Amino acid sequence: MGDVKRPYETLGMVKTRVDFPTLYADRDENMLCSNYYNKAAADLVKRARKIGADAVIDIKSVVFLADGRSETYPTPECVDDGDEGQVLAQGIAIRWKQEPSRD
Repeated sequence: MGDVKRPYETLGMVKTRVDFPTLYADRDENMLCSNYYNKAAADLVKRARKIGADAVIDIKSVVFLADGRSETYPTPECVDDGDEGQVLAQGIAIRWKQEPSRD
């Protein structure tokens, strides 16, 4: 589950949705998506802290397909209906375990 070397306990999945305007003529769509994906990742951390977590691992974009299935991606993936964009993100909230003392 990633490159986390420090011992941790899993608290559960956290999810978020960020909507954003896409009618910026001078903005690159991929740049907007990346910026709002970063905002979604920060929101995941805030939500995780509310349940006592120290961090969030395995953050992914979530895309729902027309047939009802969903896919996850480790990269920013956004949906744009022409007027508004949306990024859905999820991750796993974790709490660090105490390291044994070295007395």
